[in-house]
Amino acid sequence: MKETFSIGPAILRRRLARGWSMQKTCDEAGNALYPSFLSAVEKQSSMPSVAIAYALAKAFGTTVDALIEEAIAPGSTPAPAESAKRVPVIPWELAAEWAKSPVIERLPTGTPWVLPPDNPPGAVFGLVVRDDTMHAPSGPAFPVGSVIFVDPRQEAEANDLVVGYTVTPAEPTFKKLIQDGSQRYLRPLNPQFPPISVDGNFQVIGVVTGMQMRIAKGLIR
Repeated sequence: MKETFSIGPAILRRRLARGWSMQKTCDEAGNALYPSFLSAVEKQSSMPSVAIAYALAKAFGTTVDALIEEAIAPGSTPAPAESAKRVPVIPWELAAEWAKSPVIERLPTGTPWVLPPDNPPGAVFGLVVRDDTMHAPSGPAFPVGSVIFVDPRQEAEANDLVVGYTVTPAEPTFKKLIQDGSQRYLRPLNPQFPPISVDGNFQVIGVVTGMQMRIAKGLIR
């Protein structure tokens, strides 16, 4: 007898991990299904068509194959199979750890994978901007909710945008690195926030190489 399984639990885990309602999930899936049917899929009382499964997988930044793998092994968080170019968007507190050891199995269940602007080396990862310190009124700006791409293998130089920490690896910050003689500063792009003087203990996790925004109904998603 063939073993049967449903991608419903994988859909539910990913939806809850993103904090999406059923209606938002349907919206992100291009209205390929209604919330009532999504509920039935998650409860495993209905099976989605190939087209609906594809639409849901695309909404979560993954593939149907990845959802099936999650259904077979619920504790796994596989990288999207359709493109090795995708990178994980990880929690800030894991940035330093991921930069040193990018082990996929240690990522939280439901970690989203996104496609960066270029083809990155292996350890590149994404972070969701969480405050207004790098949202400048003019020039380069990184608003709350946008995704920055961090390359831990690139050596930081003066005027680079970097992610790093001084004391606690689990509390990194995102700023512009300024070199003034022997002094180093972290400068927010938002002029409402002051620059921060840093000493030799500041550890760069990685250099920011790109940014991505998704806008829906006038809001960054």
